[in-house]
Amino acid sequence: MSQKLKIGIVGMGNVGIHFLQRLIDLGYSHVTVYSRSGNNLPDSMNVKDVQFTNDFKEFIDFDIVFCAVNDNTMLEMIQLVSKYAPVVSVSGTVNLNHLETKYPVGTFYPLQSFKSDQSIHWKGLPLFIEAKDSKFNAFLMKLAKEFSGNAIELSDDKRQYLHVAAVFANNFTNHIIDLAAHYCDEHQIEFDWLKPLINQTMEKIQTNNPHDIMTGPAVRNDQSTIQKHLELLKPDQRTIYQTLTKSIIKHHK
Repeated sequence: MSQKLKIGIVGMGNVGIHFLQRLIDLGYSHVTVYSRSGNNLPDSMNVKDVQFTNDFKEFIDFDIVFCAVNDNTMLEMIQLVSKYAPVVSVSGTVNLNHLETKYPVGTFYPLQSFKSDQSIHWKGLPLFIEAKDSKFNAFLMKLAKEFSGNAIELSDDKRQYLHVAAVFANNFTNHIIDLAAHYCDEHQIEFDWLKPLINQTMEKIQTNNPHDIMTGPAVRNDQSTIQKHLELLKPDQRTIYQTLTKSIIKHHK
């Protein structure tokens, strides 16, 4: 795909910064960023050819604009930018199908969590594409394959389910591990001792069905051990433990 594409980005939060860096890495150095505060990017980023604007009209006749704002303002921003250029949401939850716009709109959703100070491994990263305009959809698929090599067309309703699954798999899992870390700290136990166990579980799910590798007192319905654990927990911890234990027992009947 030609590196002479005119590309814009709205939003320089965690996601926007990584999209800008990926575009630069791919050779798309002439990118225009919509920012009310100007260049507030990390000094480590090579942005000498990046232009900054606070006027959406600067996007007139651009090939694509990535909208990387929060979900609460995504639809509003998409509607505004689409007056001047084709635009995509990078969100997994925002539905654009009902919008009537001058230029094509679509979704360019990377299934990954983003932190501005942490690198992203784009190669093989699933990128989910949707656009009503067939020509724009084909353009997005081609660009997504260049981004990661793993472009997937997915309808809005399926993407909503996928996002829920991602919250379970990523956010909830990380929260449970965070609770374990706090519990270790409360009882003067080294959290690092748990890391080989956590790593082994993450490795197992690469080649096994998660259902088949479940271990522990809940899957055995070992009520004696479960009761001992409950006695060692605070009320809020106990509630979470009981909820998850009941879910495991039910799921493995």
